[in-house]
Amino acid sequence: MKYDYEQKILSSIDFSQGRPFQDILYVALRNAIINGTFPLGERINEKSLAIQLSISRTPVRQAIARLSKEGLVQAIPNHGVIINNISLSSIKEIFRIRKALEIILFEACLENVTDQDILHFESLCSQMMQAEELDKMEEVFLLFSEYNTYAMKVSNMPRLTVLLEQLSEYLKNFRSYSFYSKERRLRAIYEHTRIIEHLRNHDSNLLAQAVEQHIGNSEQETIDRFIENNRLENDNKND
Repeated sequence: MKYDYEQKILSSIDFSQGRPFQDILYVALRNAIINGTFPLGERINEKSLAIQLSISRTPVRQAIARLSKEGLVQAIPNHGVIINNISLSSIKEIFRIRKALEIILFEACLENVTDQDILHFESLCSQMMQAEELDKMEEVFLLFSEYNTYAMKVSNMPRLTVLLEQLSEYLKNFRSYSFYSKERRLRAIYEHTRIIEHLRNHDSNLLAQAVEQHIGNSEQETIDRFIENNRLENDNKND
């Protein structure tokens, strides 16, 4: 009998897309890992997947190899391939990449931004604050996402946008960490506002500093919460 998560993964695989099997499997498994459908530490059974999908093991093996290159899975001798746990080093790596890309993103925004764009950014920040004051956390998160999406649009750098969108999938796992407290969310809204002020003033140096500080604060909050959660989990195991 398959577990519920296996049924969800299998039901998400659609081979009628006209794409290579390994690509379809890779996307389905990757999404399941990133969105938490596939439990961390769980084993991927190549043979079982191939049998249940009525395909050969080759595309399954190829898809898993791509996941391994991304660090999402790991081959364990005499055990098989397992889903990697989030590590402190992976958090630091992701935020380091994010910081570099977002500095480039807002440099491009500075070159293209219009007065109308500034007004739209300011409106989003105002809506964030209103939602936060009403404790509408999910609405705040949606507005953060809309802010980032609009910045990508203004930057007009499609290749950079693709990289950031791929990275944002990983960051979804850390959202509850980086915006855990109301204090952090309020500070993040303030940081977004400061970024817009520097865009309005066309101050590239202060803009880069503000972006770097925002990402750095988000990283530190994520790391602090990650360490605290691990400590609590270990304490519970020892009780």
